[in-house]
Parts: sequence; structure tokens; C-alpha cells
Amino acid sequence: MNNIRTRYLWIAAFLVFGTACKKSAGDDAGLKEKEYSKINAAIDHEEEMRTFIEGLSAYARQQQPGFLIVSQDALPLMTSTGDTAGTPDTDYLNAIDGVGQEEVYYGYNNIDDATTPTSARNAYLRMLRFAQRHGKRALVTDYCTTGTKVNASYTNNFNQGFISYVARQRELDTISTATPYNVHAGNVNTLSDAKNFLYLINPHTYTSKTQFLNELRATNFDVLILDGFFNDDSAPLTYNDVQSLKTKANGGKRIVLAYVAIGHAEDYRAYWNNDWFTNPPAWLDIAEDPDWEGNYMVRYWMQDWKNIVYGNDASYIKRFTNAGFDGAYLDTYDYTYWETHN
Repeated sequence: MNNIRTRYLWIAAFLVFGTACKKSAGDDAGLKEKEYSKINAAIDHEEEMRTFIEGLSAYARQQQPGFLIVSQDALPLMTSTGDTAGTPDTDYLNAIDGVGQEEVYYGYNNIDDATTPTSARNAYLRMLRFAQRHGKRALVTDYCTTGTKVNASYTNNFNQGFISYVARQRELDTISTATPYNVHAGNVNTLSDAKNFLYLINPHTYTSKTQFLNELRATNFDVLILDGFFNDDSAPLTYNDVQSLKTKANGGKRIVLAYVAIGHAEDYRAYWNNDWFTNPPAWLDIAEDPDWEGNYMVRYWMQDWKNIVYGNDASYIKRFTNAGFDGAYLDTYDYTYWETHN
């Protein structure tokens, strides 16, 4: 749920400066670090993230034709240079149905209510418009609480042709408004039909799954972006749960997307093994993200991590197609981290 500010250093710069390693746990730490250093130095991290998303998309659509893919905080992946001057990456664009971007107007640098600097905002806007020109729906999440900023966020995003959600809390743990912006009773069959969305992936404020589902059913949001589980993996949203959410309170159809962190491993997931704190697998960087408790960066190009996310019956994407979600909202996190780390 973080956002990409700049594109850090290019691979050439990484080859010069990116050889310093953090010490890994385990008896073979030194060997692992040497191996990781060699591997990372040779990797095109942006292309590997494209490949990851393209493979995930192909698998998901094989399981469920029409399964929607929205990638968050990954606007540079759309072109060869990461901006509108580059050549469109057709394979990647064909693999996604929409793009998500945080903090376009407010909440910059993980500071709620902070106004995004003009230069950063304009860079986001150029790429979001690029996405629109290529038929991809643009979803914007701003973080602010001041009334004038909330109103400005919705108005500005609407004027750009984006759909948006203003979160009043960074944790995305409550419904920020009872009445969605641009609410309507029409059916939402595709992302292009949507006029608003709700982003709620941390339901710890709800006392039970029943309460959580009932509050969602009572809303009129066109798109729901939800974690596929109620608080932890032991309480998945079932097929019946998901189907019950696909009708708005006013009777119109809506879309339900499952949030999937593909750039982070989370220590509250079923796949997590506590032994990894002392002996992590090759794909895991056990240094905890300072901004998000219980979250750890992953070497997302490694097959063992991909296997957790998609490609088999135990994977998250397979669980979500089985549960009847309409698509997945992919949090790529800050994949450029690896351009400056080993």
C-alpha cells in the first residue's frame, strides 16, 4: 500500500552502487548474500514485475475467463521508459484491465492530508491519462481528512475521468463515507461502468465477519476492493459471501476485487513459517518494512514466491477465482526497492 515516488536508480547505477548486502540469518548467510548479489545485479526488476503480472493474469483468466486485473502503484510498467515518452508495453497492457495509484492529490509520502507536490502529481496524471488512452480504468486512492481536501480530491479525480476513493485512515480499515461519490443505481458489469469504489482491506475494526459483510451489503459502492479473508487466512470469504456482495443496496450489480500483495510477504498469512525469521527462503528479505508491521520485501521474480501467489490449486489467485471474485487488485508495493538493495 505504499506508492512509487520516483524510479530510484536505473540498473546501470545499481551495478555500481548496489553491491552492499544486508546480513541474512542462517548458517549459510554469507553464501546466500553472495548469490543474491550476483542474481540481483543481473535482473531487470521492472521487466520481472511485468512478467510476474502477465503470468498471473494469464493463469487467472484461464481459471475464470474475464477475471479482472488491476495493478496498483506500477504506472511506469506501462512503457519502456516508465513515462509517456516511452513505447507502450503491449503484452503488459493486455494483461491488465485497470491501474491503481495512491496519493495523486493527497496523502503524499505516507503523510495523511499532505498535498502531493505539483511535479509528482503531474507525473501521476500523465501516466493515468496514458492508461485511459489505452483503455485501462484509472482508480485513485487519496488519504485526507480535511473536508475541503476530501471534496477537492473527488472533484479533481472526477474531472480527470478517474474513479476515486478518499480514505480517512491509512489502515484502510473502515468505510470512510456512507454515500459514495457519484452514486448511482445502474449495473456495473465492467470497470468502465464504475463511477466509484471502496478500498477496505483491513477489517480488524469489525467484531465478526457477519457484521463486516452486512455493512458492505448496505453500501452503494460500484467496486469493492477487499482482502480475501476476514482478518486472517483462517476465515476466508466464501463463494456465498462474495456473491452476496455483488449487489448494491440500491439493487444494481457491482464488482468485487480481491486484494493481493505480490510485492510483500505478510507474516499473518497461512503460508508464513516462523522459522523464516532465522532461516528465510531465498525469495524473502527478512528485514521488516519500517512502514508496515509484519510485511517483508520479496524477490518476486523467484518461482517459489510466484507459486504462493498463482499457478496451482493452493495459490491465492486460485482461491479467489474459486471464491467467485471478479478480479484481483495487485499491490506491487515498491518493486524498485531491489534496484538499490541486495
